[in-house]
Amino acid sequence: MFRNLTFLHSLWLDGNNLTFLTPGTFHDLNKLRELHLSRNSRLTYLHANTFRGLLNLISLDLSHCNIFEIHPLLFSHLPSLERLNLASNNMRYVPQAFKNLSSLTRLSLEGNHIEAIGRDSLKDLETLYDLNLRKNRIWIIQNGAFTKLLRLGMLNLGHNFITDLPNQLFDGLIQLKTMHLEANKITAVDCTFRHLLNLRNLYLNNNQISSISDSAFSYLNKLHFVHLSKNNLSYLPIHLFAELTKLKYVFLSHNPWKCDCRMLWFWRWTATHQAVIKGLDCAFQGPHNTTALDDPHPGDLMDCTVPLDLSSEDKCSQAGTSEAHGPPTLSSKVILLALAWHTWYSVRRWDTLVATF
Repeated sequence: MFRNLTFLHSLWLDGNNLTFLTPGTFHDLNKLRELHLSRNSRLTYLHANTFRGLLNLISLDLSHCNIFEIHPLLFSHLPSLERLNLASNNMRYVPQAFKNLSSLTRLSLEGNHIEAIGRDSLKDLETLYDLNLRKNRIWIIQNGAFTKLLRLGMLNLGHNFITDLPNQLFDGLIQLKTMHLEANKITAVDCTFRHLLNLRNLYLNNNQISSISDSAFSYLNKLHFVHLSKNNLSYLPIHLFAELTKLKYVFLSHNPWKCDCRMLWFWRWTATHQAVIKGLDCAFQGPHNTTALDDPHPGDLMDCTVPLDLSSEDKCSQAGTSEAHGPPTLSSKVILLALAWHTWYSVRRWDTLVATF
C-alpha cells in the first residue's frame, strides 16, 4: 500500500474502522516520523510485526482504540520512539512491551482499566520523563515500582483508587517535578514525599485526607505549588511549611477547618511569606470578643489552653527507613514515676496477701 511513499514523514489513519493491520504494512516507510492510529474503535489487537521497518518513528498514537492486549514484541522494531500514546483503550495491566524503547520519554496509559502497578511493570522505562496513568482503577502499587525511573519529571496518578501512600512508594524519583495524586481515596500523608528533592508541584486535592505529618514536606526545598482543596482537613501541623522557602501557591478550600489555637500559627506564617493562599477563611476571636478576619495580632486567642508552638506528632521521625531504632529515651521523671508506682503496687499486693492468710 505504501510502497511508493518512502519519503513520507507523517501518516494519519485516525478515525477509521480499522480492525486489523497486516504485519509489515508499514515496512517501506523507513523515513516515517509520526504515525496516528487513534479512534479506530474496532482495533483490538496488534501483531508483533505490525510496526516492522519503522526505524525512525518518533511518535505513535494508538489512543481511543479498543486494544486490550499488547504483544511483548510489538514495539521492538521502534528504537527511535520517543512518544507513545495508549490512552483510552481497554488494557487491564501495564503492557510488558517496553523493553527496547531506549529513547521513550513520554508514555500515556490514561483512561484504561489498570488496577495494579507491579515492582517490574515500569523497569524498562529508564529514559521516561512524562508518565500518565490518570483515570485508571489503580489501587495497588508495589514498593519499588518507580525505582528505575531516574529521569521522570512528571507523574500523573490522579483519578484512581489509591488509599495508602507507603513511605518508600516513590523511591527513585529524584528528578520528579510534578506529582498528580488528585481524586484518589488517600486519607493520610506521612513521609511519602520526603525524597522527592526536586518536586515543585504537588496535587493532593479531592481526596479524603484528614491528617498530615508535621514533616511530611521536609526537604522539599523547591516546592512551589501545593493543592489540598476538597479534603477532610481541620488543621495543619505547625512545621508543615517550615522549610518551603519557595512556596508560592497553597490551595486549601472546601475543608472543615477549625480556626482554633492549632491554626493561628498558619495565619502568622502567611504574614511573613509572600504566598498566595486560597480557601482558608478563618475568624479568630480577639481579646475583647472581636473577630480578626485578616490580620490576627499577638493578643488574639488569649483564651487558648494549648501552647501556640505545640507541634503535632511527627510520624516521619522514625518511619520510612531501613534502620532499626532503639527504644525511645525516657525522661528521669517518667522513670521515677514508674518506679514509684511499681513499688506502691508491690507493697499493696503484699499487704493484701498477708491479710488473706
